[in-house]
Amino acid sequence: MYDIFYFTDVHGMYDLYKAAINYCNEQDPEAMIIFGGDACDRGPDGYKIMKELLNNPKVVYLKGNHEDMFVHAAWFIKKDYNGPIERDVIHSYLYGCAISDYRATPVQMCVYNGGMDTLTDWIMDGMPDDFVDRINRLPLTFQYENIDFCHAGGNYKTFMRVASNEYEGEWADKDDAELLLWDRVNLGNGWQPNRICVFGHTPSLNLPAKYYGMDKSIANIHPCAYVSMLDDRLNGRKIDMDTGAFASGKIYVLNCLTMKAYGFIDTDFKNEEIRKHDVAQFEVIQF
Repeated sequence: MYDIFYFTDVHGMYDLYKAAINYCNEQDPEAMIIFGGDACDRGPDGYKIMKELLNNPKVVYLKGNHEDMFVHAAWFIKKDYNGPIERDVIHSYLYGCAISDYRATPVQMCVYNGGMDTLTDWIMDGMPDDFVDRINRLPLTFQYENIDFCHAGGNYKTFMRVASNEYEGEWADKDDAELLLWDRVNLGNGWQPNRICVFGHTPSLNLPAKYYGMDKSIANIHPCAYVSMLDDRLNGRKIDMDTGAFASGKIYVLNCLTMKAYGFIDTDFKNEEIRKHDVAQFEVIQF
């Protein structure tokens, strides 16, 4: 039996991403690695991380809302941009799109959510269509035994509708897809009895304390598990693995067989002058 690992929301933080990937490979060279989306934006290396995830045969790469924003922005840019491939010129173009009141809404959305470097690096790479197509076709769901994986959580009925469509090779309904990519309304709701939902999207620091009862100190940010008050420990369970990597410098990897989460911290992540950071493993959480 090989291990099943999940991590999510690295947001362009390459050293944390590599720490997570390397840990999975060291623990089990045959492991399946599920990445829950939002590889890009905010941090500087989102495009690089997306490329590596797409080309790693061991990774199940799920689409996040930031991948979705990238796709729509890239489609617009492909039709609209015909300037030189120079970083300063591209930045000026993207900034112009971002402040426009009448055009480039997809680019506005992406840039306002930290996508300047991601889009710039894609343009600098020649704006490859096949890359955008592959990101657009990323699945929204994955299931392993009694565990359901997606980006934002949503609710179980929506999850299963999307999973059924994807199993049949069909596109998800737009509203259903939006829920699995963006939803935060259902954070306090339970899941299907005897099943577990593992997701990201909402940094655990921002989870409702009345549901998750977590320490609100960003220094102690960690994954959080919610259990419906009507269920026992394994019923209706949800685990949020987004630890706000870009803001906290921390990321966790969940071993889905042992239900242990291993954490890593970038000890110098706020110093933008330093690209090679010291990443260290820290605490272990047992759910």
